[in-house]
Amino acid sequence: MVLTAAILVAVLGMGVYMFSGHMPGREGAGASGRSGGNETLVVCIAGAYAAEGRYLADAYRNATGIQVVVKPGGSFALAHQIALGVPCDVFMPVAFRRAVAETGPYSPGWAVAFVADSNVIVYSNASLRAFPGMADLLSLYREAYMSNDSRLWYQFFYGLTSGKYPLGVADPAADPEGLYAMLILEAAGELYAGNKSFFIYRMAESRANVTRSNTFYYVVPLKEGQLAFVFSYRSYAEANGLQYLELPPWLSFGDDAYSSWYSRFSWTIPVEGGTAEIEGSPVYLYITVPKNARDRTAAVDFLLFALRERGRLSRYGLVALGRPVVFGNASSLPAALRQLLDNGTLTYGGPLT
Repeated sequence: MVLTAAILVAVLGMGVYMFSGHMPGREGAGASGRSGGNETLVVCIAGAYAAEGRYLADAYRNATGIQVVVKPGGSFALAHQIALGVPCDVFMPVAFRRAVAETGPYSPGWAVAFVADSNVIVYSNASLRAFPGMADLLSLYREAYMSNDSRLWYQFFYGLTSGKYPLGVADPAADPEGLYAMLILEAAGELYAGNKSFFIYRMAESRANVTRSNTFYYVVPLKEGQLAFVFSYRSYAEANGLQYLELPPWLSFGDDAYSSWYSRFSWTIPVEGGTAEIEGSPVYLYITVPKNARDRTAAVDFLLFALRERGRLSRYGLVALGRPVVFGNASSLPAALRQLLDNGTLTYGGPLT
């Protein structure tokens, strides 16, 4: 059973609050041709990857002298802003390729997956001090993880959604991390409670969830002990110096081998003109250039730079794909990317949606 957007509103309304080798350079004019170097690139990136975005921006500026403004936010929310004409030269959404399609008239029709991530449950030492009983819940998690005993996993998720521990779940309609939270709870419900909606309804009834537009806004509350846990990515925890609970691959949405299993779970979100059912899939960070990019040449150059430097993002817990994967209309790719696809440096993965 797929929960509808109406149930989604009810649930959230209850919230308490590298390339190695050679790659082409810039397409067209060189960096020195940018109006004296005074212009800036705007990179719109999924909020959980703000640190990674800033790292790439600084490295690109050091290499080219071009300033880059990093704009973090929920992937779906950023897509809707782009659709309205808000300037964005490079778009880096996470997890669900649907976000690229949601850029409306400015959709480029393609995106490249270049690093992989996985879902975890994030917490902090301050959280552990602030919430009595949380240490016992963590001990239960360790027992469940080591034994893979379904009864222990049931007890863990039952406690997690009890309302005793404020639980950061981003808005699924704005941020894929919130959508993944719902898919994780669905999978846990099916496996351990015999009802995929069980833990979602329990979270709603206990008012456990603390909803924000994206997980970028959970960092400070976590570090100050105002939140107990947040559903997010491993890279989010590592980039922000936070602790996390690793999930088994059938719950982490971080292992390609489980793609068929992930696709059994879905969540419906509102989109322009109706709703869209989003199926579970592995966590990838994508990169593309919207049609309304103010300087397409510079934007493509930044994209190529990010692909070359992707291995360096391992410092944030990300795993570089051996061959980045192109999704969407290959005939719409910029010439430099088309060349990389043709020579096998990139591989083709299928349609966007």
